[in-house]
Amino acid sequence: MRTLSKLVRAACLFLVCGCLPIRGQVYPVPIPGGDIFPSVGGPITFVNQFFPGVGTVFDGLNAEPHGIVNTSGVVAMGYTAGTATDSAGNTYNIGTDIRVYQGTYVGAVAALGAGGSVSSRAHGTFVEI
Repeated sequence: MRTLSKLVRAACLFLVCGCLPIRGQVYPVPIPGGDIFPSVGGPITFVNQFFPGVGTVFDGLNAEPHGIVNTSGVVAMGYTAGTATDSAGNTYNIGTDIRVYQGTYVGAVAALGAGGSVSSRAHGTFVEI
């Protein structure tokens, strides 16, 4: 039990440190454009993403799967759908869009103060859920 506790603490530390900004980190730039999702009785949601696939909610098989611009690499993606039940017995419809990007990209490095940036080349792996 003690080993599991140490493992959980180490995993949490790793996740927290992995989320902190690193000086000189090159941030990917999102694609311009995307999809608009109207909501019944709520705000309209704009997503910087296209959804390749067949059907009324998708953008066709030739839609751009990348979520970042100026990139050269590979993308893997998958959609899942199903139901989930909470502890009170309520059932929910669930849908996910999971993408993994790996390759070289030209992104932005924070510079010049006041939200300014300069372009920089980098190599990275990104997961989008």
